[in-house]
Amino acid sequence: MFGPKNYQYWYFESASIPVISLIGLVLILLSFKKKLELEKVALLLIIIFGLMMVFLAPPMAHPDEMNHFTKAELLSEGILYPEKSDAGVLVNDYYFPLNEAQKGLTILDNPHIFDEISNHKGYAQTNDSPFYSYIPSAIGILIAKCLHLTAVFSLLFARLLNLILYAGVAYWAIKKAPAFKIGLTLIAAMPMAVAQASSVSYDAFIITFTLIILTYFIKMFEQKAENKDLAIFFISIFLITLIKPPYIMLSFLILVIPKENFIENRNYSFIAIALLFIAIILSFSSFLTPATPTTISASASNISSSAQLSYILNNPLSLLELIKNSITLIPDTFVLNSSFYHYADFKGLKAYKLAYLIFFVLFALFYKQDINLSKRNRLILTSIFLITYFGIFGILYLIWTPIGSNTILGVQSRYFVPIIPLLPLIINYDKKSIEKYEYLITLIITFLVGLIILTITHYY
Repeated sequence: MFGPKNYQYWYFESASIPVISLIGLVLILLSFKKKLELEKVALLLIIIFGLMMVFLAPPMAHPDEMNHFTKAELLSEGILYPEKSDAGVLVNDYYFPLNEAQKGLTILDNPHIFDEISNHKGYAQTNDSPFYSYIPSAIGILIAKCLHLTAVFSLLFARLLNLILYAGVAYWAIKKAPAFKIGLTLIAAMPMAVAQASSVSYDAFIITFTLIILTYFIKMFEQKAENKDLAIFFISIFLITLIKPPYIMLSFLILVIPKENFIENRNYSFIAIALLFIAIILSFSSFLTPATPTTISASASNISSSAQLSYILNNPLSLLELIKNSITLIPDTFVLNSSFYHYADFKGLKAYKLAYLIFFVLFALFYKQDINLSKRNRLILTSIFLITYFGIFGILYLIWTPIGSNTILGVQSRYFVPIIPLLPLIINYDKKSIEKYEYLITLIITFLVGLIILTITHYY
């Protein structure tokens, strides 16, 4: 992890890395000596390592954090639907100078961290994601404003509120789930999940509600499915699907739940799924707008969702090439440029990312399965996984890839967090299972320590 280019703050590294390593060792000893409930273990790990990420990750260093912060800043001013122009949206610009992560500037050397939070305006780029995914971040920014703190605290508090919400939901989810507790613990404490939960991003909202969806799915699979369980399950899916449409496939988890677990007619669930599809199609109807001939261009820089859709309809065989591309991108998405350890210009350490991937796959194969899934149910989960997987590539092909290109751009592994938890349920090999999880917790802690050390050795 060390190299000759990252010794600007050698004294900080010399002090912090032994401290962080010691914290990791203490947590490992606690996991062996104290038989803590898994929800307490998860809460402890998320809070400790999440706080480190909140303060150690350089300002605006997480993927698209500048754009996400702009949306949260607008929401803190009461603006739910900002007006866009060619220059972007008009917003308070006090945080613009913090956007120096590409230069490697941290809170130790960015001279603008103590700038006042002002009402001076400027134009910035943002996204069209629903405002509700930024409510925790906006509350954090509002607290910083009410306390008359400086610019950097608006960012830190925005990150902190996302982290607190995620940690609280993770604790509740693992405690409430009647089964798959160790699986939920591993998912909740994934380095990628902890890093995103410690950022100003709608990914924090998505992974938080992913835990809620999984918890209610497991609860309804193991116990009677009450109306309130179904309502929370479908509303949670709806909220994250408005951010990323392919997540709507998670609604078909209802097919795995035994029929006898439904107190009332299961047909209500299929009506809910149909309504979800209608709502999502209406929300993203711009994708279906017919393209004009002048829209379709051979220019590699031309991006238009409607024109891209028209290109696919006129060249249906291109779908086969896109499916092939989605498969060949697996090594790049999950190892070479994986966002398990990725933000700003930092791609992480390939060997370390590969090690985590191997660790996760081995867990998925050999942990002690406490959910009895038939082959039919595993086939349904596999279908949900694959359709969502290719759906994410499809959406990015429409909105992020030049028209007619055979290479899909913009894909990052963090987009697959909501379906990654399905893998242990699909590929688990019951005949060679491991019941003890102390060593599993040790490896979880080790990789989280690695996340922090990678951050320090790259930026400090």
